[in-house]
Order: sequence, then structure tokens, then C-alpha cells
Amino acid sequence: MPKAAKPGFYAVARGRVPGVYSTWDECQQQVSGFLGNKHQKFPTLEQARAYLAQQGVNVGESSTASSSATSAPPPSRRTHGSKPYEKPSTTNATPQDKPRGSKWAALTTEVIADESGWDVVYSDGACKGNGKIGSVAGIGVWWGANDPRYALFTIVPPLPIQRRNRNLAERCPGGQTNNRAELIAIVRVLETTPHTKKPLLIKTDSKYSISCFREWMPKWLRNNFKSSTGEPVKNAPLIRYLSALLDQRAREGQKVHLQYVKGHAGIEGNEGADYCANQGAVLPQEPERDWDALVDDLQNVTAELSIKAEALPTAGPSQAELEEYAAGLADDDELLAELAAG
Repeated sequence: MPKAAKPGFYAVARGRVPGVYSTWDECQQQVSGFLGNKHQKFPTLEQARAYLAQQGVNVGESSTASSSATSAPPPSRRTHGSKPYEKPSTTNATPQDKPRGSKWAALTTEVIADESGWDVVYSDGACKGNGKIGSVAGIGVWWGANDPRYALFTIVPPLPIQRRNRNLAERCPGGQTNNRAELIAIVRVLETTPHTKKPLLIKTDSKYSISCFREWMPKWLRNNFKSSTGEPVKNAPLIRYLSALLDQRAREGQKVHLQYVKGHAGIEGNEGADYCANQGAVLPQEPERDWDALVDDLQNVTAELSIKAEALPTAGPSQAELEEYAAGLADDDELLAELAAG
């Protein structure tokens, strides 16, 4: 049974409409695709307000919010769509940058002329009998032949973190389709690659994965991941999680680029990823992952790390320690007396 997301309040300090939101879906509409977004999840409304105040965002009292609320509001009092649970006071709100749908296009269209300063990895998905009953799918990640480097990762918390070769051949969890396998292969790159400042170039032959971000993501964000017919977008929870992983890297200052390469064209990295994906397809079946809960967990980890960083003591001495040290030093007269005696 899928794990229910923990209730809480999402404070958006920098996004399309800053404020406090009661669900991740509402928060995501404000931050996904917004360059330089800044947000955190808190267990209580008061903590969310305090965070926004620290960030210089003045949140006034809302007709739908209770100043004494300590948990998620009942459904009848929640706002939906793009309306915040609490939004900034209009008298003190600062202008925000315009939403940048072009961020997703830049993620996939920029031409990397010199790859020498990049970490380059290939990802691929494979599905035997795609679209048919009994299909089997696998995912492949390829860093190089006999890649000597390792990744620290875990597949499903709370399993212990493992140290394994970065080349991956795994069974696609859940539904067995080629598109899902292609997306999850990119997810596994982001889950297993260490977080550094070195830019990361992910090469894939999946036109579907590239199109998700180059063409469709801005529309999906505006339509709350509904298609033109009003139906939920296929693989929406998975795509949201992939988007959250990309946003996390961007917040940390790491550049990530998705580049399309032609499949089965003799490119070593693509052939290697394809080989791994086909090997993964014959492995034992894996259960579907709870993508919505993973997004929620990712937000919790980000918030906890930020809170811990703010709570760290300063490395320097306190003012009292400096004064105590200064009091123990000899004054000018004492120094002259010591020199004369010497």
C-alpha cells in the first residue's frame, strides 16, 4: 500500500506566487520551472511563517488560515490550484521574476561544445514486448567500460546505503513500458551520482524523455499535469519526481543537461546503456515505487539540511570569550616594566 505523504506546510520564499501552501502539488506549481526557486516544508504553519519572515517575505493573515494551526488544515478549508494557503501582504510584496518556461528548453537544447569539464553518462531503457501483456522492461546507466568509480546509493529507504559500480542494470519497477524505463534510467542517474559542482551531462536516445522537458513541461505545470483532454498525464508522479531531482541539483548550484543521441548508431556509451537495460529486463520483477512519497521525502530532507545548517554554531570565538582573553593580556605599562626588567 503506498505510503501517505506526511501533512505539513510548504513555504515558498521565491516562486511564482510566494506564500504558504498546504500541499506539495500546490507548492510545485509555484516552484517547478522557476529559476532560482526557494522553498521548504514545515510541520506547522507558525514555522512556515517564521521561515518566510526570515527570508523577507511578509505573509499577512489569510481568511482561510488559522493563526493557531499546528497541523494540515481540513480539506474544506484548503485552497487549491495556484492559490496559496497564505500569500504575502500586497503592501510589502517584492516583484518576482517572470516564470521561465524556457528553463526546461535550455535543459535539453543547449549545445555542449566542450565536454571535457563535464561528468558524462549515458542512460537507456529497454522493453521486450512493449505495449503488450507480459512485457518486461529494464533500465541501464553507463559511465564507461569497466568503470572504476563507484556510487553511494540506496534504492528504497530505509535500506542501508551501498557502494556499487556506477554502471547499472536494473529491472524497471512497476509498469513495464519503454517510456517509463527511459525516464527511470535518468532518475537512477540523479539518485546515484554524487552531488558536486561539476556539471552533469546525461545522454539519452529517448525522444519522449527529452520532449517531456523541452515541449510539454511548461504546459503540464500550467494545467496541473492534465492533458488537453483533461485526463491526467501518463507517468505524472514519476515525471514530478524527476523534476524534483533536477530542481534539487539546480538549487545546489550544479548544472545538469539532457542531450539526445541517436540510438543504435554505434555510439559506445549508448550501446553500453542499451546493453545494461536489456540485462536489467531479465532480472526479477520490482514493485512500483511511491513517486509522490519520494517527492515529499526529498522536500523533507532539503528542509532538514537547511535547518541544521542554520543551527550550526559559528566557528569563531564569542564576544565574551574575546573579552576574557583581552582582559588577560598585559597592558602597555606592564609590557614596559617587563622590558626594563629584562
